[in-house]
Amino acid sequence: LSLGVREIHIGDDMFTTDMERAKKICDMILQNNLRFKWILGSGLRSDRVDLEFLKLAKRAGCYQVGFGFESGDQKSLESVDKGITLEQSIKAMELVRKAGIESVGFFMFGLPMDTEESLKKTIAFAKRLNPTFAKVTVTIPFPGTKLFEEYDRQGRIKSRDWSKYNFHSIKEIYEHPNLSMGILDLYYNKFYRSFYLRPSYIFKRILKLRSFNDVTRNLKALAEII
Repeated sequence: LSLGVREIHIGDDMFTTDMERAKKICDMILQNNLRFKWILGSGLRSDRVDLEFLKLAKRAGCYQVGFGFESGDQKSLESVDKGITLEQSIKAMELVRKAGIESVGFFMFGLPMDTEESLKKTIAFAKRLNPTFAKVTVTIPFPGTKLFEEYDRQGRIKSRDWSKYNFHSIKEIYEHPNLSMGILDLYYNKFYRSFYLRPSYIFKRILKLRSFNDVTRNLKALAEII
């Protein structure tokens, strides 16, 4: 490209809400012979993707897509009105593999209905879906959200020091209905160990390395995710 851009990361998590628009964008990239790599990294909905789009996006230079799977427990998904099912997430990953595109699965611990058992289900579900990379964050009731207002009414908000409201640094900022911060911290670390330290995962990643650039790209991706 004339400006020296070689890769574009699209942060629009509603990119495939209008599927015809999404496909038209891919068509226009191809028609104008634009050659650059790009990713849909902010998390697509698993109920708003099809194989035709994924294959078209790959032809247009897309090499990675993200999905907000959130949980492996249906009740936990429903507690935040996610509007997707576990089966739809499984289907979405099947389509991604058929299209031959890398994937990032996003998950959340500490959803309102979460229990220790549902956290275990989410870890197991992440391994079952087996995206290229997986990332978990802790649910934070940010000010202005429905969850913050609900927890505030219940007296569960413990701190208004907004600098502590971090997805990856678990502090005593609120009281979860079913889980202690210690348990959330424990399973947060367990998620990453369980997913990335699997011999099958490590072996598969090694087999896909073709050059030094592949090594550095994978290390960079892991650093950004973890």
